[in-house]
Amino acid sequence: MSNDRVNPSSQGWGVAAVIIALAIIANVTAYTIHKKTYLKPDKPKAEAAAH
Repeated sequence: MSNDRVNPSSQGWGVAAVIIALAIIANVTAYTIHKKTYLKPDKPKAEAAAH
């Protein structure tokens, strides 16, 4: 067993930063996909506009 003292506020910040970065990347990706693929309900469908 180790007698080293552990400071709880000094560990885990790297893991927390990676998780936060992944969350930000996921949100930006989802927003980008949404903006590129979302059709407003009042916009005619592509096949209806072609006829």
